[in-house]
Amino acid sequence: MNPRVRIAVFASLAALLAACGSATAQGQRTAVRIPMAEFKQLHQQDAVVVLDVRDTQSYAEGHIPGALSVPEDNVQQHLARLKALKKPIVTYCA
Repeated sequence: MNPRVRIAVFASLAALLAACGSATAQGQRTAVRIPMAEFKQLHQQDAVVVLDVRDTQSYAEGHIPGALSVPEDNVQQHLARLKALKKPIVTYCA
């Protein structure tokens, strides 16, 4: 995995939307960065949804195994599907 990849955990879809440029509540914390070791453990335990918010070409060139490709501009179109997964959302981009 590219060490320049930024990883953030979103406890809610509202936080994810805020990070992607949608309206946010005042004082809302949008993301929590976690160490790579913690991410690897959560990913291995299938305890998080991994969301690649890069463009589709970047995703096609390489991505974290099991990551869902949802470019940042399309997140709102996938809210129902993401909410149904009922897990914290980990996003990454480069």
